Amino acid sequence: MIGADFEKIHFQLFGLDLVEPMAFVTDTILGVLSVCLGIMLIRLKKDHPCRTYWIWFFMLFGLGAFVGGLGHTFFNYCDVYGKLPSWLSAPIAIICLEQGMIAANPSLKRIDLFKIISFWKLVIVYVVFGLVFTYGNLEEKPGLPFLPIAFNTIFGVIMTAGVLGNSYAKKIGPEFKYFVFGVLILTPSAFIFLMKINLHQWFDKNDLSHILMMIGITYFYLGVKRSIHHLDTKDISG
Repeated sequence: MIGADFEKIHFQLFGLDLVEPMAFVTDTILGVLSVCLGIMLIRLKKDHPCRTYWIWFFMLFGLGAFVGGLGHTFFNYCDVYGKLPSWLSAPIAIICLEQGMIAANPSLKRIDLFKIISFWKLVIVYVVFGLVFTYGNLEEKPGLPFLPIAFNTIFGVIMTAGVLGNSYAKKIGPEFKYFVFGVLILTPSAFIFLMKINLHQWFDKNDLSHILMMIGITYFYLGVKRSIHHLDTKDISG
């Protein structure tokens, strides 16, 4: 089904009327994977800002994914408010990703400029989110406030992990190609979600997007792991 969603799957547990079990399953797997990748980075004994920011990304992204799964499942009880924690944490995770990529930049002047742009982009997305959430028609379109979050994620990931990653692969080391591969894998998930491409009622746009996200963030982890050893021997002071 394309352009529309299947009817939500209902199931009973402990007397509760719950929905979207597969979204909870794939969100939980995604969340656990992301946290595990963050823990694996913590065990890397390489002190670099790039690594620190990426650890925060994986931890926040993982927590947001798990809470997002709960928001799906308990939608009948929490309505759109159950999705607020994951929606609100997403821009913070993305700015950590952005700052992680920016920290690898060999030019201090560009680092300062990129950091300023990243910060104000975060401010703007929260302002737009607040306006949409306050004045949008959430009864008919409960997912409307997620749109600025989604666009912020798409733009931030492509411009940093994608564009900067490709630039770093040429200027610093080929290890940064892993970030580009991650972006190429993740990008279709945005179109799958926004265009509502649902393969099956038990494997809809959310589930397919989550699978691509699992693969994409794994490539990000490989990029951090391999590039951090390279960065540790480089003079990035400009």
